[in-house]
Amino acid sequence: MLSNTDSRTNNNNTGAHEVGAVVTAANVEKFGVLLVGGDMLFREGLKRLLQTAPFTLEGDSEKIADLEAAKAANVNPDIIVVIDAPADPKAEWVGQIKAMWRHARIVTLSNGADEAMLTAALRAGVDGCLFKDMSPVALVQAINLVALGENVAPLRMARSLAEGARGPAATVGEARLTPREKDILYGLLAGHSNKVIANNLGTTDITVKAQLRHLLRKIGATNLTQAALWARANGIDRDGEDESGDRKSH
Repeated sequence: MLSNTDSRTNNNNTGAHEVGAVVTAANVEKFGVLLVGGDMLFREGLKRLLQTAPFTLEGDSEKIADLEAAKAANVNPDIIVVIDAPADPKAEWVGQIKAMWRHARIVTLSNGADEAMLTAALRAGVDGCLFKDMSPVALVQAINLVALGENVAPLRMARSLAEGARGPAATVGEARLTPREKDILYGLLAGHSNKVIANNLGTTDITVKAQLRHLLRKIGATNLTQAALWARANGIDRDGEDESGDRKSH
């Protein structure tokens, strides 16, 4: 699943591609993070950001070739953040990392300028494509979602890679969401599991799953990640707040 806060602006209006939510100890699990690439100043800033969130920093490396030293030192990260990934049209660096840490999740962090390279990375097995102009809260939440097993990517890329893409996503008007469906989307945006969403709504996990399947069909999304991106892009997160920032009740 996926959620969204302070979406980056997309001047081409081709779809939102950032996720985030207020991160609290209640909904974020500790994961080991290894940073690689980028300049030292940026890595240090990212390390400081992650230290304020419930992540465990496993270390950092200047380039992917240096990761062998981390492997030899028995570093075993849950997620590897690759900053400014190598400009490789085949993204062979992904296989190099997977060979060292088969079960680690991989995220790229870039300015998003080279979409072809990002698409190649996704095809090679990268689990998330994030951007340097994301808000700090959104970035932390997105990394957490990838660590939890979700794939996070620009919606236009995810749709092109998904098998059997359903075509253009519906607008809010076309979807005609019910209050319950909006409540479910609020839960996704907050980073909640189906079970937590069900408890909050006073229903069962099975019911929420069934409602989610119907919701995905209505908005033209193929997974929960795309559903949350769609919700954020269409202002669903703002629908549920009054002027004081509190959720409205339906």
